[in-house]
This record gives sequence, C-alpha cells and structure tokens, in this order.
Amino acid sequence: MANQSLADKFGVRLKEGTTVFRQGDPGGSMYVIRAGKVRVLKESHGRKRVVTTLGPGDFFGEMAVVTGQPRSATAEVVEDAELLKVPADKLQEMVSGAGEIAIRLIRHLAERLENANRFIDVLLEDDLTARVVLELQEALQSADGSAAPDVTDKGLALKLGVGKNDVRGALRRLTRVGVLEVSSGFVLIKDEARLAAFLDFVRNSGEV
Repeated sequence: MANQSLADKFGVRLKEGTTVFRQGDPGGSMYVIRAGKVRVLKESHGRKRVVTTLGPGDFFGEMAVVTGQPRSATAEVVEDAELLKVPADKLQEMVSGAGEIAIRLIRHLAERLENANRFIDVLLEDDLTARVVLELQEALQSADGSAAPDVTDKGLALKLGVGKNDVRGALRRLTRVGVLEVSSGFVLIKDEARLAAFLDFVRNSGEV
C-alpha cells in the first residue's frame, strides 16, 4: 500500500488547538503524524504537565490500541496537523502496507518493554524508589522547566523520613535508568517522559 493510499484511507487534518483524545478515553485508534505537531500531556491532581511534543514521522496512541487500556495521556494539536488515524482493527492492514512504520512501531514497543524490564529491576531492589519518584513528580508540577533546583537528596530524606544514604541509593537507581542526574546534592530531571512512564508503571504495579 503506497503512502498516498494510506493517506486516502486513514488521513485526517486537524487544526491547532484540537484535542485528539483525552486521558482516560477509550483507545480505539493510533496516530501517525505526517505534518504538524502534537503535544502529549499528563494530568495529575488537577494539574497538567507536558510530557513531550511530537512531529512528522512520530506516532502516538499505540499503547492503548495494543493493550486495550484507556488513554494514559491527553494529545493536543499545537500546529495544524495531518495525521493517519488507524483504527485498532485496521492496524495490521496499515502495518503490512508500510514497512518503515511497522519497523518503527516494533522498535518503539520493544523500547517500552525494555524500559518496563528496567523499572521492574529497580523496584525489586528497593520500593523506596517509588516514593522518591512520587516526590520528584510533585516537585516537577510546581517547578518551571525540567530542573527542580529546590530538590536535594537531603531534602528528600527529611521529607520521606529515611536516611540520606538510602535516598542516594534510590537516586542512583533512577540515574541508571536515565531518569535523572545528581549534581552536588541537587536532583536534576533529565527525561520527564521517562519519569512519567516510571510513575505510570509504579502505579499500575500497585507499589503506590
């Protein structure tokens, strides 16, 4: 199936400001961006936080289609967009006609699985890590930008009522999976999307 045929079959055009889907909605379709930009947001305790902004060639909404679970985030168009909207029952047809998309989708799902395995390893080592992740997420919700300069290993230890060395151990584990880095005691978030994914994983696993 040629790209034009894909566009004819699944193509949609959405204006800036359009909500593609909301967190908690049923996941009936996945999307591939042909042009424009889409912002992905997570909502928690009444606050929204931008997870990532996607552009041409990126896809989103695939996990809800694959797992059958509700949408885990909200997607909004931030620049007039041309999308391929692929219903779950047509996914095989789209993949079989677009080898490049199929390969990228497989790689993306494999990366998510690898991240999940890493998260499992971290949680098996110490459940304090889950509590640290929650504290970092709360700090990010009130901070401007990806760094939360008021978060320190000492401050986390006091807030959680544990030893500083225990907190440092949890932070080392989160550093190992690419979530953050620690400099002179200050905690800097390197990858908000991965932190959000870790938090989702922790909640779904029943750790919090």
